[in-house]
Amino acid sequence: MSILVKLTTCFVLCGTTMLATVHNLYASDKKIDAIVSARNHDLSISVVNDSGKFVSGSNAFCVAFIKAANAYPVSVKDVDVEFAQQVGRIQERPTRAQITESGIGNFCGRVDFGTQYYQPASYHIFVHYTDPSGTRRKCRLFLVIKHE
Repeated sequence: MSILVKLTTCFVLCGTTMLATVHNLYASDKKIDAIVSARNHDLSISVVNDSGKFVSGSNAFCVAFIKAANAYPVSVKDVDVEFAQQVGRIQERPTRAQITESGIGNFCGRVDFGTQYYQPASYHIFVHYTDPSGTRRKCRLFLVIKHE
């Protein structure tokens, strides 16, 4: 088998496992979709909610911390989530979301984006956390809110 086929197969299997784990982590009557995710060191950090997107106004969301190697939830501490709107080259002052731990590696909360005056509205999401080894880390994610 060529190396390209092996890498493609590995990528597909890893991606499928990651998505299945995120959906199983939030097993309930509601369907939960990932809005944005990123890999930071050996963790996969995903921002998820019921609709799979953020809209102007108030939004509920969860942040999931999953071990990238085996797709199991990871216990992290001191999690803070901030949203900062990007307007042109200017990054606005961040809005801190109130979050609570709802399970191992799962933190849920609400954020209010208010009325959106820009089409599309761009946001940076900053996730600050302390990993299991005690190291304070930060992950930056990028989000676009489109008006419908």
